[in-house]
Amino acid sequence: MLPQLFKHPDYAEDQPSAHTILTVHCLHRGFTAGTIIGLASPFARIAFTTILRRPSPALPLPWTARLLSSAAVGSLGGTAVTGVGMIARMWGRDEIEWQDRSWRILANKTQNREDDWSAGGIIIGAMALAFATRRGAGVGLPLGRASLGGAAVGSLLGTVGHVLTSSNSVEEVEKKVVAGEGPLAPEAKR
Repeated sequence: MLPQLFKHPDYAEDQPSAHTILTVHCLHRGFTAGTIIGLASPFARIAFTTILRRPSPALPLPWTARLLSSAAVGSLGGTAVTGVGMIARMWGRDEIEWQDRSWRILANKTQNREDDWSAGGIIIGAMALAFATRRGAGVGLPLGRASLGGAAVGSLLGTVGHVLTSSNSVEEVEKKVVAGEGPLAPEAKR
């Protein structure tokens, strides 16, 4: 997604739009991470009430709607926390540090492939739930929340799809790192 939108020069100090690149990347990753936490929350609630042996109050939403709603809220929370974390981490940093981090993101082909899969999942998930909701076959959520939940789950499924179809096994990646090869090898840095 990002390499198609932003130029990747030969040297990090020539990287334009460094703040935008890093911000988009961090918010995108936070969106997916928040989805994982959001999807885990209904299960944590069930486990918590089971451990305490308290009856779980009946929820007005069906199970699918609860998961999508939790994914939507989690994705927003993850995006917000990641945004604040990025600001805290990069506050007062020199421009070259922003450029270097952004340049490395654009140079990392595996990360770019994951971003593409995740962005595709966001689009497909949002469109599918919006279409289903508009046609009356939705899950009992308002259009906005259903679309956001679909986008969140789509982002996560895109990430899973990337991992499952990746040609690099863990062993291959370890060999490349030990050998000093890959997108961040010393000769690729400059």
